[in-house]
Amino acid sequence: MLDPLKKMIIRPKVPVIVALLVAFLLSAPVAGLTGGLSLWLTWPEAEIKNLARNFEYCLVDGSKYRLKDGWYESGSGPDDYVRVKLAALAVGDLIHDEQPEAAVILVSNFGGSGSFYELTVLVNRGQDLEQTNNLELGDRVEIKSLAISGGKIKLHLLTHGPEDPMCCPSRKTTLICGLVSGQLQLLEKY
Repeated sequence: MLDPLKKMIIRPKVPVIVALLVAFLLSAPVAGLTGGLSLWLTWPEAEIKNLARNFEYCLVDGSKYRLKDGWYESGSGPDDYVRVKLAALAVGDLIHDEQPEAAVILVSNFGGSGSFYELTVLVNRGQDLEQTNNLELGDRVEIKSLAISGGKIKLHLLTHGPEDPMCCPSRKTTLICGLVSGQLQLLEKY
């Protein structure tokens, strides 16, 4: 049996160790120590995709729409009709912090013949996703592929050549985009 003096010496050690561990874990992101934390804060790819399909997006014109399963639609006539859908989605690390981000292509239609495509990124902040700015891709372009690799977004699409009707883009275009100081930017186009 331990005498009372030994009990007093042993008991404080456990709370002190727990308090030190909690303090380390809370200060690790501030100190830039994300390596050991990534197992706890990294969301699985499936969860990032689910969050992206149900996110409230701000479009390039400033309007906001919350998607449900990758889709938003309201209104019935040319004065109030809106449809926004998630056209493509890729997940990968864009800011080299071992956290997955989502590159998202949205297509919107406001009742006319145009379908306007834009690219945005949802940055993983560990507890939530934060949308960056949007890059306009054009009206009635055709998305071929979207991928994230090496911290960059690679997008293959068909855009309109000088003789193409709006229905039928034929110019093969590749865009390389990335985050620069937290802003989505076009880095290369060919």
